[in-house]
Amino acid sequence: MQRCEKRRAVSPVIATLIMVAVAISLGSFAYWYTVSYTKTSTQTVSLVIDATATNSSSGSSLQVILRNIGATPIMVEKLLVFHEHGNHIVDVNAALNAGSTLSLSFTEDDVPDMTFIAGKSYTILVKTDVGNFSSTTYCVSG
Repeated sequence: MQRCEKRRAVSPVIATLIMVAVAISLGSFAYWYTVSYTKTSTQTVSLVIDATATNSSSGSSLQVILRNIGATPIMVEKLLVFHEHGNHIVDVNAALNAGSTLSLSFTEDDVPDMTFIAGKSYTILVKTDVGNFSSTTYCVSG
């Protein structure tokens, strides 16, 4: 003879309400996570420094192109160039909007002590209102 025990279970209505509540809370979390991630990723700051140092019979020169590939404007304050005879500081004080570029050129006429040697690497540091960015350029003979 089988014995029938009385088991208590959650009513189907209560189970449905619990599943709906869990689904709503998971959906709310996914929405919050997506919105907060999008806000932080669209406000990134990114500065690309393209620099070319050349050494030719007419002297040394440096071409620097700054590109703001981020989503927020950057205030470029100073440019520091470390070369053979020390360093050179250039006050730039220019706003660089998102997606725009700024081109700077220097020769030995502009900076008499600036000398580059073909085959060597040189460091360029850009000081901005959101931090410092650095790049290394390789000198080629021109």
